[in-house]
Amino acid sequence: MSQLLVEEQDTARRLNSWITVLEERIVVLLQGNNPETLKPVEREQAASRHLAMLLRLLQMRQKFAQPEPSPGEQAFLAALFRSDDE
Repeated sequence: MSQLLVEEQDTARRLNSWITVLEERIVVLLQGNNPETLKPVEREQAASRHLAMLLRLLQMRQKFAQPEPSPGEQAFLAALFRSDDE
């Protein structure tokens, strides 16, 4: 494997790890706090911060995504986006 490919895989692995950490943090925050008791401004700020971080991490992950999905991924995507009336 070339050094560039190894570095890209490492970066993608790290990004996925950060996304997982962020998702886990959101779950912990929701379990530890009652969103209804927060002021609307506080709820909006918390949601905005987490969405901004998640968006940035997903954008970075997209840079390192494979250009074409594997056949298994393609089948999964087809099933996922299949319309309900089929």
